[in-house]
Amino acid sequence: MKTDNKPWFWIPLLNFASGLPYAVIISVSVIMYKKLGISNKDIGLYTSLLYLPWVIKPLWSPFIELVGTKRKWFLSMQLLISIAFLLVGFTIPANGFFMMTLAIFWVAAFASASNDIASDGFYLLVLPEDKQSFFIGIRSTFYRLAMLAGNGLIVLLAGYLEHKYSDNTKAWSYTMIAVGLLMTFITVYNFFSTPRTEINAGEKPVAANKQSFASIFASFFRKKQIIIVLSFILLFRLGESQLIKMLTPFLVDPIKYELVETGLDEGQAKALELYNSKVKNGEKLSDSELQFLYAKLPVLVEMRDQKKQLKEVENKDKEEYKNANKARIDFVNLLITNKGNQKTIKKGGMGLETEDIGLIYGTFGLIALTLGGILGGIAISKQGLTKWMLPMILTMHLPIIGFILLAHFHPASIYYIYAVVIVEQFGYGFGFAAFMMYLIYVAEGESKTAHYALATGFMAMGMMLPGMVSGYIQEYLGYGNFFIWVFLATIPGIILSRFLIFPKDFGKEYQEV
Repeated sequence: MKTDNKPWFWIPLLNFASGLPYAVIISVSVIMYKKLGISNKDIGLYTSLLYLPWVIKPLWSPFIELVGTKRKWFLSMQLLISIAFLLVGFTIPANGFFMMTLAIFWVAAFASASNDIASDGFYLLVLPEDKQSFFIGIRSTFYRLAMLAGNGLIVLLAGYLEHKYSDNTKAWSYTMIAVGLLMTFITVYNFFSTPRTEINAGEKPVAANKQSFASIFASFFRKKQIIIVLSFILLFRLGESQLIKMLTPFLVDPIKYELVETGLDEGQAKALELYNSKVKNGEKLSDSELQFLYAKLPVLVEMRDQKKQLKEVENKDKEEYKNANKARIDFVNLLITNKGNQKTIKKGGMGLETEDIGLIYGTFGLIALTLGGILGGIAISKQGLTKWMLPMILTMHLPIIGFILLAHFHPASIYYIYAVVIVEQFGYGFGFAAFMMYLIYVAEGESKTAHYALATGFMAMGMMLPGMVSGYIQEYLGYGNFFIWVFLATIPGIILSRFLIFPKDFGKEYQEV
């Protein structure tokens, strides 16, 4: 297969194979663990640690640079990812599933990071620079399409199975098995579609690179403006890194909780009596009384389309019981703090079902992202990165204001949520093309693969560290103030972008005359 006229056959699914594992490991795992009863703090901390392989991938990127072909690397890593997702699916029903699935996700994350290194290097080696600028938007779009396939279609499947089986564990187990099978199909397609040679048609073969690991690393840190460059890469996604981790919990968390005072059984009636006699009067509760309220106080959950009473969970597994009752425990603690005044307790999330999340991101969000990514790549290829850098960054970050408004006003119509997601997804697709094009500039020169991996490794660090504390920040600030903080966190990256120096027309596609 010729490499100069067939990129449309292999670029889309090769980048989809990079984005899908990332989406499942980093994003879909968030909603999966949320629906399986894990707290926001644990979700933020442990799923952010899954970024670590992308952070430290530069440590083994020179090995991929010097040993074997990029094609062999990404095909073998994609196969390993497929097996890992199948194992996650079979492990979810087991006791202690949380730590076991995290361990498997870690293996998949290392394989996915290696797949990214090889795929990026393959792209840089096979395509000449003028075509790289055009296809950067296509790459970014299909990578993001894979993210949306995870956050959209896969989540939609999980939501459908949740309703079908009335069992979140079974639903997510089957969903992850389906993801493993899908990844297997993509691996097979990439085996047959990707070019066998790794030299583009416009280049002559060159001697093998004999640089050592140390010299490859050192040459990266000798690049111009390296301090400003690394600061920009680390801080550019400071806001987004926290938004990604807490956005799904915000959308699926109930709008609010309230007490039920009618249709009670004997235990609930006694708990309500204790609440009225002591909590409303600000009296101190004994440990036994507090535990009784945690277990029996009747609490109603307000979702977007319904109100339902929290079910009492059987005390089979201590940790599972604690997680399942966390909502009631947190609400009781707020009631005690506010002496029973429910009106002072702020509203929480948007109260969407799992299927709602999948539908929003898998339809209009998908279309908006596709248009944004394609237009971003075309804009850079026509007029160069300098002209579009700031407008694209602003287009990417300003839509966070929409989530601030949602968290403060909780509009009744779901169409407001659709509008915010559509604007955010278009802005992301359009704006992220500029950031990815800049990373290609940073990687210019010898050892493109390793240098690009170094740049994206620092980018992953900028995602991991803030994400680890995002759950703690959210629980401290509440959703409304949290999104304000996320918006403010985008400012350092915007400021640093104005100090970056690169060729004025970098990324512009020149036409021969």
